[in-house]
Amino acid sequence: MAKTIYGPVISWRLGRSLGVDPILPPKTCTFDCVYCQLGRTIHKIGSPGDFEPKVHVEDVIADLEEALRAGLDLGLVDYITFSGCGEPTLHPELGDMIRAVRGACPGVPIAILSNASLLWLDGVLEGAREADFLVAKLDAPDSTVLRAVNRPARGITHGLIVEGLRKAREAMRGHGKLAIQVMLLKAHGRPLNYELPLLAKLADVIREVAPDQVQVNTPTRPPAEAYVEPLGQGELEEAAVFLRSRLEDLGVEVIHWHRPSPGPTRPAGASLRDTIASVLERRPCRFHELCSITGREPMAVRAELDRLLSDGLLATKSYRGERFYYLKGH
Repeated sequence: MAKTIYGPVISWRLGRSLGVDPILPPKTCTFDCVYCQLGRTIHKIGSPGDFEPKVHVEDVIADLEEALRAGLDLGLVDYITFSGCGEPTLHPELGDMIRAVRGACPGVPIAILSNASLLWLDGVLEGAREADFLVAKLDAPDSTVLRAVNRPARGITHGLIVEGLRKAREAMRGHGKLAIQVMLLKAHGRPLNYELPLLAKLADVIREVAPDQVQVNTPTRPPAEAYVEPLGQGELEEAAVFLRSRLEDLGVEVIHWHRPSPGPTRPAGASLRDTIASVLERRPCRFHELCSITGREPMAVRAELDRLLSDGLLATKSYRGERFYYLKGH
């Protein structure tokens, strides 16, 4: 695919967030989560020393400057978010990237979406603490659930993850916010990590970390493993209420998500074909999400999707009664 006006590094995420992908495909991560919308991990590694960067600070800034020249309105952006095709804290230049983006986009908060597996490393935490908002995953209250849900790389333990979260809490104090994001799910129709004894145990770990916020979610896109199922809306709300009751005295804000919010319109000038491909390279999407992200009329989006399908570049899959588009080979 030809390079879009955002380049391979910069893209809209769902919602009012501009995404920065320091990893790039194929998916490279310290986890191989059973629910991951990106599918199975192609390169599962346990250390930044095993990571070979494909993008550098100058690439991020070049793509960002290109987007600004093309008409990107920073007034539409609530956050610039580092995430992408794997674990962003694997990149050794993450802190430098954040500082460079902050210089190019003053006043726009910067967030990181991390699986928290490497925050115990001082070098990793030094880069991650440059963000204004660190959203760190914690799906498991213990090692058994960690192996069942997240399938970490060799050498990554539940104890190290909790240690990293504690260190991140101290590093962000007085400077930025720390959120813990919990993904709750079923496997083969049975609870995997949201039964009350497990949630109570998870709440104890969260109390130990004392973040600013807890985000409770469930899969809304086709997962890496077909046996994974999301919680129903009522089940998700009950889990959030339970965690809130356990953490109430800490003043932790517990919120739960079910569907992503609509995204802002992209500026004119981008090829619709390349825009769709850029979005789907990072996550499967429903039709209405692609309309929202691209800012184009539904008829135009439908016609381009049909052409991409006809050309053999896209495929579709059904999940929970909804149709998702994805790039072949991703």
